[in-house]
Amino acid sequence: MRFLALLALTSLFGCNRHKVVLRSDVTYQAELDQYHQWATRQAVHLRRFIEGQCECTGNHFKSDDCAKAADFVLTIEARADWHKQMSLWNAGMLEQEPPAQPPEIAPLLCPLPPAPAGE
Repeated sequence: MRFLALLALTSLFGCNRHKVVLRSDVTYQAELDQYHQWATRQAVHLRRFIEGQCECTGNHFKSDDCAKAADFVLTIEARADWHKQMSLWNAGMLEQEPPAQPPEIAPLLCPLPPAPAGE
């Protein structure tokens, strides 16, 4: 019985405890580029939809769905680049550390503030 208890206990401390997955720098960079592109392109299209289809009551969105979509857009516009840079820094692929704090997100107001330059 002690043998079975010892066997069960040691199986909890197997080889997978400190599992490490390695990717080449090229693969990791390609993945980050793709995720960044998906998010930023989605934000551009969603912004156009919000501006054309969502209505305001004062400076708030009438629809909760429009407010949630606008919050997503503002977050991506403000922080997508910072998250990508921080991911590269954490992977040891950048020499200059990004700021410790992410950029501020614009207040959620209706209508949306103009998109940042280059969007």
